[in-house]
Amino acid sequence: MLQTAAGRYFRPGVPIGEILHRRTLYTNAWLVDTASIELPVGTLIVGTERDDISTVTVEAIDRLERTRPDGSNEFMIATGGDELIDDIAYVLTFVLNVTRSRDIDLVRKLVPAKDSGGRDRTGAALFPQLFDPGQVVHIEAISDAEEFMSALLELSRQNFARVMRVVRASVDATRRAIDDPTGAYTDFVAALESLADDDSTTPTSWDRYDGRKRKIIDAALDSLESAQRDEVRAAILHADRAGLKRRFVSSTLARVARGYYREEALGAHLPPQSADLERMLGIAYDIRSRRSHVLQDLGRETWVFSHGAEVAYEPRFDRIFTLAGLWRLLRHVVRQYVADAEKVAPEPWDYRLSLPGIVTARLAPQYWVGSDFDASHALGRLNGVADALIAWLENKRSSDSGFNLAEMAAKIERLVPTMPHSDERTALVAIHRLSHEWTDPSAHRPEARAFVEAYEPCLREPTPISFTVRVLSNFVPREWTLQEWFELATERRAVRVRGKGAPLPAKIDALLQLQAAEELEAAGSHDDALIFASNAVEECPGNDLLLRWEASLAAGDHDMSFHVHQFLFGRDAADEAGEEERERERPSRDSILGSAEAAE
Repeated sequence: MLQTAAGRYFRPGVPIGEILHRRTLYTNAWLVDTASIELPVGTLIVGTERDDISTVTVEAIDRLERTRPDGSNEFMIATGGDELIDDIAYVLTFVLNVTRSRDIDLVRKLVPAKDSGGRDRTGAALFPQLFDPGQVVHIEAISDAEEFMSALLELSRQNFARVMRVVRASVDATRRAIDDPTGAYTDFVAALESLADDDSTTPTSWDRYDGRKRKIIDAALDSLESAQRDEVRAAILHADRAGLKRRFVSSTLARVARGYYREEALGAHLPPQSADLERMLGIAYDIRSRRSHVLQDLGRETWVFSHGAEVAYEPRFDRIFTLAGLWRLLRHVVRQYVADAEKVAPEPWDYRLSLPGIVTARLAPQYWVGSDFDASHALGRLNGVADALIAWLENKRSSDSGFNLAEMAAKIERLVPTMPHSDERTALVAIHRLSHEWTDPSAHRPEARAFVEAYEPCLREPTPISFTVRVLSNFVPREWTLQEWFELATERRAVRVRGKGAPLPAKIDALLQLQAAEELEAAGSHDDALIFASNAVEECPGNDLLLRWEASLAAGDHDMSFHVHQFLFGRDAADEAGEEERERERPSRDSILGSAEAAE
């Protein structure tokens, strides 16, 4: 939000809409010697007098383009403003090390009243200054925050987003640390790790390599010549450099400047020593891994009664970072990252999907399968057509909720002859065949009949695409052999597990596996049939019809009478009352199929 509000992404000459947002922030710090402060984004206006918790008003202008890239008018004239103000509060909290939030209850929970005697039960016990009451912020600190924000805004989009994720996540971690100290510790380490990169990773030396590993490896290398031992050790160190832990440690160390041990350490309680930093970072990473992988919490020594110390004794590791220690280190590393990162000039970018309040959702297939129709995404269009047909029959949708399949068929007749043999071409042929099968024969166009005859061979062979047409129509060009069913279901399952292959409705995939199981059971291959039956059930987990079918197959009393119609559409064809009722439930030409005249 900050870069957008700063106007970094706007196209030249495009009119910009501006909306002023104003919010009150609650803070444990009081601004000295000023009534208002102009930030690179937003303005701070001093509120109440100095107290344990004070207020400050933030004003920020929300800027958005008034026209979209396609030239149409923008429908979103402004965001709600909360996210923009929150980002300003996050940055100020992170840089100034004093809390700022719109949530008064949260601030009251974290910031103790002076002389209340309850400091050890608040955030102030873990993070001195950040949550201590009645802090004072001088104009020099504000100037420092302004410089940081200006540099932050000049980063590339990727680096800006990277830093803002770290800032938000780490500030949020401090706020919940009193309830979940290990979770906060893990988030601090993850934030540091998110800033790691290969360029900052340096190899360690053999004498600093993990002692336990070094002992085992050295014993195994005893029989080798000295030069060979050195080559093996060098290869091990090179491989170690690519490891996530080494990447984390090296990148963090590369961004620790001299000031971390000097002016920034003034007033710190038990700050870490440079000789211990590499080892302590490795321990911090191990603590994060233990929490993530085996749910092991921090020893209480790292946070109970730490009184703001940055280093604590922990029986399993000796000296380790406390929460306060990681917080100061993280703030230092982020500042170095922002200072060192390349600064770029503003450039136009379509920022809309990054705005708050925007949710990307996939439309129901009847609203998109026929739009902007071309050969691209043909497999996805077949999936959409199949899904829409199933849903139409299942839900008995009204006639105005369909799409014009006949119009799509006419386009396919012009497009397919220009395409090479491929799954995409077969998918378009399948869509056309479904249109043909679902259209009243009296409305078949001569061009459509000719196309159907010419491209029928595309749907003869056993493929998931041709199976889809068989399931959703009466089209069965030839019977497939047992071996073909076995290979088709096996290959389809394999590509599904790999996340590949043409997308199809889950019920189609389930029926493909079911049909293969039926064929194998009829041929006496009971064990193989059970495997495909299991695949079918797991394509539609919890489906009662499939569960009962699988149980009967496993029990050996299978009657080969699975109700496909009921499975697909929610009702049995035998229960349909009369031909007239079936015609009413058939998709009308004006809803799904469209008229043949319109297609022409």
